[in-house]
Amino acid sequence: MVIFCWNCHGVGNPAIVRELKQLLVANASDFVFLCETKVQSNCFTRIRSMCRMESCVAVNSEGKSGGLALLWREGVKVEVQNFSKNHIDSLVSLEESEVIRFTSFYGNVDPNARNLSWELLRRVKRTVKEGWIGGGDFNAIFNNAEKDGRRKKLRKDMKDFSDILEELALVDVKTNNGWFTWSNNREGSNLVKERLDRFLISEDLVEKMPFINTRVVRQSKSDHEAIFLNTVGNKSEEKGSDHRLWFKYDACWAKEQEAKNIIKGIWANKNSDMMNKMDNVRKELGPWQYKRYRRMKYDINRLEKKIGKIMDGPNSVGSSNLLKTTRDHLGKLYDAEEKYWAKMARNQWLREGDMNTRYFHVRATGRKKKNAIDRLKDANGLSK
Repeated sequence: MVIFCWNCHGVGNPAIVRELKQLLVANASDFVFLCETKVQSNCFTRIRSMCRMESCVAVNSEGKSGGLALLWREGVKVEVQNFSKNHIDSLVSLEESEVIRFTSFYGNVDPNARNLSWELLRRVKRTVKEGWIGGGDFNAIFNNAEKDGRRKKLRKDMKDFSDILEELALVDVKTNNGWFTWSNNREGSNLVKERLDRFLISEDLVEKMPFINTRVVRQSKSDHEAIFLNTVGNKSEEKGSDHRLWFKYDACWAKEQEAKNIIKGIWANKNSDMMNKMDNVRKELGPWQYKRYRRMKYDINRLEKKIGKIMDGPNSVGSSNLLKTTRDHLGKLYDAEEKYWAKMARNQWLREGDMNTRYFHVRATGRKKKNAIDRLKDANGLSK
């Protein structure tokens, strides 16, 4: 079960929707929870389709604030239990008939009304009989280690949050990377960063899901970073230590004359057997693909890491301006990446007007099953 949560600060902005699609390409998820959508629920018919999600339940915004949406992919069985302007509560059926309760949550922004958020969690808890996962923007912190800048939070406000978790037997899941998830983007001594977005899980799930992990996903459009949870953890992949030599065949290379020349030159060597030829193709196309295609991805990863260092590093003069500049640069690279894949996949999908990045990416790189070589035919047409 993989969950993506983001206080997106308004999906009425086309640039935010484009970035959401890019983030979901890089962080494939079963569920997507969005808060502060700032749109009416009927807008999500289009957004759901653009993000390649099967179903969606959305809560209307109130004017230009609020608004929630929970989207899930095809094949996921979900029963929405109830919802409000601050939460969407659902039952999720996993493999082997196991059922999980997932509550996507948006805490009250007003500190004086924060107790209403905690009472909402209590009401949900009274109906929970399964393992429980909560995720979203809680608009609260546990302690002053979760805040950097200006005056510290009142101890009572932080204690109320920690007390409700203890009362409901919930555990805060620490992220594998990053710490602060929100910034007010102000300059100098007025810059404030806090850890407002998080996942909580019930104590019984801690034992059932020992490899559960979460991470912060850097982005360029909102004052909140996204968060990502995987209940089974990440499987390690066997790849070389030199990232430039990682090899994954792209179907679009079939139209690249330079790639054709590399393959033809290797295959024309009569002193090499088939296995050596295949190995040499991998060795030659690995560095070539890095130079030709991977530089953009490298720059995106570099900027994401830079944002992480700024967010989690000490506040200093110019931090906010550097953060804004880096996010703007990252946003431009996301746009360039989408245009790149669209250009590489100029086919019937483009002519029909489907501008979805995931379509372009899948079409240009080929589906995974098409990349796998199950067998080869010899000159006599026999499979081996």
